[in-house]
Amino acid sequence: MRPHHGFAMSGAVRLHYVEAGAGPAVIFCHGFPEFWYSWRHQMQACAQAGYRAIALDMRGHGQSDAPDRMEEYSVIHTVGDVIALMNALEIGKAVIVGHDAGTTTAYHAGLMRPDRFRAVVGLSVPYIPRGEKSVLDAFAGNVPPGFYMQYFQQPGIAERDLEADVESTLRRLFFANSGSFENAPIMMLADDKGLVANLPDTDLPIPFLTGEELAEYVACYRQTGFRGGLNGYRVFGRNWELTSPWAHMALSVPAMFVGGTRDTVLHFPGFMEAARNMATHHLLDGAGHWVQMERAETVNALLIDFLDSLPTPVAG
Repeated sequence: MRPHHGFAMSGAVRLHYVEAGAGPAVIFCHGFPEFWYSWRHQMQACAQAGYRAIALDMRGHGQSDAPDRMEEYSVIHTVGDVIALMNALEIGKAVIVGHDAGTTTAYHAGLMRPDRFRAVVGLSVPYIPRGEKSVLDAFAGNVPPGFYMQYFQQPGIAERDLEADVESTLRRLFFANSGSFENAPIMMLADDKGLVANLPDTDLPIPFLTGEELAEYVACYRQTGFRGGLNGYRVFGRNWELTSPWAHMALSVPAMFVGGTRDTVLHFPGFMEAARNMATHHLLDGAGHWVQMERAETVNALLIDFLDSLPTPVAG
């Protein structure tokens, strides 16, 4: 099934999307360092199962525009991007699926616009209601010095580190945070050498990522750099401020979580508990952070079963 590429406007920002299939809409929001291509397995499966699968290049990634101002990467903007895409494609309601940083958009879309989203699926990062502190403030003192989220905050430094050798950076990030690396570390700095130098490398093929597939990521990030994705981490504090109306709120739409037991994210303070607190959750033994690629067939089956369990939409 050949996917269709298109563009839609969200205010002054041009968004690139890819779609396949026909039927009820399912919108996919990738994480970092990813782009629409990370959903290739799920798009094909959903299209074959009778759904309209749409994967977005989030702002700052792939062929979508990358605004200069850091503030324009807030969750208000990214949820707005999804709504703008739906409006452009005349989609009344959709199921939204997010992975990694894309779960911020997916969960908040369900919180902010339950009139437009029938359900939410989160991969790798569970839903945690907004609390009394931002993510960075909550991690302060609970994670070792040099934690990657803190390293990402100052513009320019992480960009130089990650962009020095894009192929090596991506290969190390995918390998080190996957179930293929059994002793997956929390991503930390290596003294004054930056982050990438402290990540394990491999000469062996990565089981879930062929050389040709890795080359797609490398070509994308050589063109865009990593600034767009890093800005998503730099607005954590702003997101916390902007989402105060939804403090402590539970999701009001059906939700499912899928994660891997070797995912370092689920070893952050409180994250595994949050995953198990979601009404529908699946923990895949031995899988790492890139669960939609590492366990594509299993994730596809779980996703389609979840989609099929939802009430049939009236339209869209």
